[in-house]
Amino acid sequence: MAEREERAGQGAPEASAPPEGREAPEGRGPAGRQAVAVFDDSGLVVVWTRAAERLLGVHRAAILGRPVTELLTLVDLEKLTEGVTVGPVGEGDPPGRWGLWPAGPLPGGIRSGVLDAVFTQSPVGLHVLDADLNVLRINSAAGGMRGVAEGEIVGRPFSEVYSRFGAGSLEDALREVLASGVPIFDQRVAGYPREDPEREHIYTVSVFRLEDDLGRPLGLVASAVDVTARDRARDRLAVLHRVHARMGLRLDAVQCARELVRAVVPTFADVAHVALTTAELHSPDTDTTWGDTALRCVAGWPPEADEAPEVGAALDMPYGDAHGPAPYVQESHAAGPTLVVPLTLRGVLLGVAHFSRPRRPDPFEDDDLRLAADLAAHTAVCVDNARRYEHDHAVALALKGNLARTGRTGRSAMETAHRYLPTGLGGGAWFDVIPLSGNRVALAVGHIAGIGPDAMAAMVQLRSAVQVLSALDLDPHDLLARLDDTTRRLGEERVAAGTGGPLTAQCVYAVHDPVTETCAIARAGHQTVLVGHSDGSWRSGLLEETTALGGEGPPFAADEIPVPPGSTLVLLSGRADPDDPALAGLRARLAGAVPPRALSASDLHDLPLDQAAVLVARTRSLDADDVACWEVTPELTAVSEARRWAVRTVEEWGLTETAFAVELIVSELVTNAIRHGTPPIHLRIIRNPADHTVTCEISDAGTAAPHLRRARAADEGGRGIFISGELSDRWGVRWSEQGKTVWTETSYMP
Repeated sequence: MAEREERAGQGAPEASAPPEGREAPEGRGPAGRQAVAVFDDSGLVVVWTRAAERLLGVHRAAILGRPVTELLTLVDLEKLTEGVTVGPVGEGDPPGRWGLWPAGPLPGGIRSGVLDAVFTQSPVGLHVLDADLNVLRINSAAGGMRGVAEGEIVGRPFSEVYSRFGAGSLEDALREVLASGVPIFDQRVAGYPREDPEREHIYTVSVFRLEDDLGRPLGLVASAVDVTARDRARDRLAVLHRVHARMGLRLDAVQCARELVRAVVPTFADVAHVALTTAELHSPDTDTTWGDTALRCVAGWPPEADEAPEVGAALDMPYGDAHGPAPYVQESHAAGPTLVVPLTLRGVLLGVAHFSRPRRPDPFEDDDLRLAADLAAHTAVCVDNARRYEHDHAVALALKGNLARTGRTGRSAMETAHRYLPTGLGGGAWFDVIPLSGNRVALAVGHIAGIGPDAMAAMVQLRSAVQVLSALDLDPHDLLARLDDTTRRLGEERVAAGTGGPLTAQCVYAVHDPVTETCAIARAGHQTVLVGHSDGSWRSGLLEETTALGGEGPPFAADEIPVPPGSTLVLLSGRADPDDPALAGLRARLAGAVPPRALSASDLHDLPLDQAAVLVARTRSLDADDVACWEVTPELTAVSEARRWAVRTVEEWGLTETAFAVELIVSELVTNAIRHGTPPIHLRIIRNPADHTVTCEISDAGTAAPHLRRARAADEGGRGIFISGELSDRWGVRWSEQGKTVWTETSYMP
């Protein structure tokens, strides 16, 4: 069609003899004469020269691109002075083209000469019908279309002759043309001709009325063109386009199979189903070879078809040494012709597609096999992409599930609840509840930018970095500053390895101290931080938004706020509107003194966040009887006093078995503080009944930290920290604006 349009736009040159020594131009006949008009294999006029205009009296604009049969209504036969010859054009032209040449002056019988040429040489099927729709005459092309001789058609009613082509619906259209004189063009008719009874043929029919000199109807002329090959090629392209347009939008192997069967029915097949290998469904890393695995049907269409197996049914492998990976046609009396096509990629069998035609006898042709191979190749690529995605997705979800598991906070001064919703392959969010010294608790919520396993790995690294840095007892803004350095270094490694661009992340880090009833918070990015008070009021917008980790900008925002017992902290991994109904409902629930552990899944699940981590904490304070403080005089004589005071304190708590360990620890810590620290010096002992631990803390204004070292036999000192570490479960040092604090934590039996 594109070639015809190009010719129609460019026109055709005047007929003339070519220069000597050159080949004949397009449209030359066997004798070397150039045709004045050319018709393609569909009977459309593709060349109409000025010589043709003069010869037949029809302007090129009226006939170019139209069926040749319209010449019967456009040519005034009475005015013709020259005959015409119709025949195939030269061998250099595309096959199936016919040309028209001048045949010289007409001595008489003009009408019969033209009609004889058209009816004996035209490639378009022509039928002449009388006013009663009986067939008067057909040309050889029309007889060939039906596979019958002219004698079996002429004289019989049109509806009887063409009953195999649904003539009943066409008969009404013929009578309308006969009555009105308005022609019809390119009406589609389908049927099974006698010469090819197992293959449906499609024809386009155009009908014109024949009139006498007074305009009275005499009958009809109908032209028919077999467009079966063209239409089937168009249908195949349409099926291929639908598959490419729909498949792969979702990275789901089963969904890919569903899109395939829906795209091919009913154009290409009546029934279709796809089975994937069990290894593909359950072990995507397994390479499946021919005949060594079972198949399971995952998609079929239409759903009510009896010829297709039920979805989920196990199927036998239809391939063996006889066929291998090549498509083949499987004849079946019940399901009709069936085309079996493997879904393979890089020599690995992923599944099998079946296309059958139980509703029609049309066999699968070579072009159908080529189309099926193209469909299978595209489907295999999409299925392989889906299985790789699902594998990575499963790994990511498993890892995220592990990240979502939090142990006990280890603190009696705080109760927490959380919601974690990882979706897709994105880096997503994480949260942590980290016990610190002195019964303090650190809360961390973060979110990584990017998608894929690399982002997931970066998230794990940052979460681990937060846990390691929290052990240093850093202030929140100092911790984020060091985490920012880690994020930049990880981003540089990603860029150098070519696995991604610069890395950015967001994080909010808060430390609650139940003794001072305060909470120090720092934020990098735009996480939402809400603080609820015991009177039911809420405070938001505590910290201004700052640059993300790994980005460029000012230092991270930080603040310290009072959190009396009963206060509620809500940390979200992203920006949320405080007035959102779901968030407002959560605030209302928490304001009603509902403990975090009593929150339902829906209370947290409906929050307006994706890849979300939500952390809710209700603060408590330590009982005053569980905290004891002593101001130490900066003299060595104060060591014995501190020892006696510590023993008396733990014995009053009923921890007699722990008194000896506490006595030695306090003795060593106080001695070190007096010798190496800077006044003022304070000793504090904290009992935690929930964790069954006793914490000893010695604070001074100095900045020099003690170090654990191995003392030699002759050394008089250097054993204090070693002894304290041996008698306690954990020990460490933390700094503040007032100096440092050395602490130990010792467990006791309840």
